[in-house]
Amino acid sequence: MTGEPAAAEVLACCTAIYSHPLARILLGDFLHPGGAALSRCLLELLGVRAGSRVLDVAAGTGATALLAARQHGCHVIAIEQSAELVAAAQAAVEAAGLAGQVEVLRGDAEALPVGSASADAVLCECALCTFARPEVAVAELVRVLRPGGLAGITDVTRRGELPASLSGAVARAACLAGALPPEGYRALLEAGGLAVVGEEDHRAAAAALAVSVHDKLAAAELLERLGHLRLPDGTVGRAREVLRDVRAAIADGRLGYGLWVAEKPAGPGAGRQAASTASIAGRSAGVRL
Repeated sequence: MTGEPAAAEVLACCTAIYSHPLARILLGDFLHPGGAALSRCLLELLGVRAGSRVLDVAAGTGATALLAARQHGCHVIAIEQSAELVAAAQAAVEAAGLAGQVEVLRGDAEALPVGSASADAVLCECALCTFARPEVAVAELVRVLRPGGLAGITDVTRRGELPASLSGAVARAACLAGALPPEGYRALLEAGGLAVVGEEDHRAAAAALAVSVHDKLAAAELLERLGHLRLPDGTVGRAREVLRDVRAAIADGRLGYGLWVAEKPAGPGAGRQAASTASIAGRSAGVRL
């Protein structure tokens, strides 16, 4: 048996979940822990500026791509697998009047539809752990980066065993099935030929998102009881039980959230990038995962 059916199942599951309107209600437009604040932090660490060519892989609704274009004046290509999210991102770009700066493409992270060495920076937020072949996705990030360019990753981290409630489809929905320990992400990036130059622990962002989702589910449960919301029987109750176990796993360190910045090896004359790398390393000192 090959891994292709499983890979297709994971992709279909994640696409359906994050394309559903409820995902944006529960998670917000950025669809990841830390929201706009953490995306802003990642863009700063990547040294994005006016004129930079940025690739946003698994871009979701395009929220980070728009943030980068507005605040840094860069050109962004947002790549997303879900047709529904591509349409939502394209509509957001047009509504923001940034069609000249942000391009939205439908594409697979394992076969990015852009040229080699065409990006100054690439980012992938809360998605690497959902890819069926993350090592192939990392190889693609390396391919599209110019020498001396930076890749920025944020993702769910996982240590040890999780309760049965956080397995199967639930694990895929919550980005837990393919989550690695922090050293696993470092190893994955380094095996792809990147040098990790900065990393940060953002478990607090995951905890805050879990609290926010819990509160929204409590509100949904009340609306359901009052007859103002109709969902399949037991949906909210089961979701709250799962979230209870997620919060417990975050509290005891089995689940977390991390950020990594890695550099593609550069040739001679990469002084500006070296300075940027030193800045990242200084910022991340003392917050290794």
